[in-house]
Amino acid sequence: MIRRITLALIIASLLILPILVFAQGETPGTTATPGTAAPTEEAIPASPVTAAPAGTGIIRGTVIDTTPDRNPVGGATISYVGAGVDNRGEVRSDATTGEYEITGLKSGQYVLSVSKRAYANREGMPATVVAGNDTVVEIKMRKKDTPITYFQKMGITGWPLLLCSILAVTYIIERAYAIWKIRAKMGTEQFLARMTESLRNDNIMEAVSVCEEAGGPLANVLKAGLLRYSQAMIEEREVTKEEIQEAVQEAGLLEIPELEKNMFILATDGVVAPLFGLLGTVTGMIKSFTVIALEGSGDPQLLAGGIAEALLTTAAGLFIAIPCLVAWGAFDNRITRLVTEIERVSRDMINALLMRPASSSGA
Repeated sequence: MIRRITLALIIASLLILPILVFAQGETPGTTATPGTAAPTEEAIPASPVTAAPAGTGIIRGTVIDTTPDRNPVGGATISYVGAGVDNRGEVRSDATTGEYEITGLKSGQYVLSVSKRAYANREGMPATVVAGNDTVVEIKMRKKDTPITYFQKMGITGWPLLLCSILAVTYIIERAYAIWKIRAKMGTEQFLARMTESLRNDNIMEAVSVCEEAGGPLANVLKAGLLRYSQAMIEEREVTKEEIQEAVQEAGLLEIPELEKNMFILATDGVVAPLFGLLGTVTGMIKSFTVIALEGSGDPQLLAGGIAEALLTTAAGLFIAIPCLVAWGAFDNRITRLVTEIERVSRDMINALLMRPASSSGA
């Protein structure tokens, strides 16, 4: 049992650790980050530093991140597309200041797209160029979220949620392996047909051999009842229905607990994980309201940390609980069907044994 749990824990670690190491890929989006203002656009007189050529305009601005410090993002690629095949291209933001400038643009509407490694792409940002003027577009970019950054945003409740996820993966694997391992070596219909044939021929020991060959909980329980009956025949004494039932029940007490072992961990994990998620929601909202009390509600960026914690912990709790409850339901259904089958087949076997002629030796 300890070896099986250890193996499942190792497999769970191998599944979880790569997720925590490698970044989660994101599909480029066309919308701004929640809580981030849309790119600002304004037409101002031509810059005294870089004058637009006659009949053309300039798009310039700064690429910054979404942190409260508004750090410049250097090396970002800004692509622009306007009317006409030749009215497109790309520039890079300054490595130090994050500033960019696109010159020689004809008047009209343009669409900007920005990309940089480790940052979420921005697409579909409009800009209007007026000949002789500069159009300033400030672009905000946010870093791509990875499992590690998600975990950091969860706050203190991230740790119990991580423990719940490890337990969930470990015991789902352990229970799946345990139920798979105890499967019979032959189909149920084939096993019952051979058992029926042996009992019809009054050959108890052949029926015992069939049970040993088949293996599994059902065969083990039936084998116990057959051995008790065979022992009574050898001792040349009458065997009662209660005596065979007692042997079957004793064997069932050994087999069924092995099937149900550790099931309570999955059930508990499926209930506790959403509660930890709810706890994270409460702590995140407390942080957000504390910021409102101290700084006011003018800057949504200041509230983003608490709101992110509230939403991420709720999502993580549900993400853990759903597989736990689904796996628990599947395993419980399999165990229930197996127990029902054991009870039905053992009852039929007991009736078949008691209906045999009293003179039969069972050999």
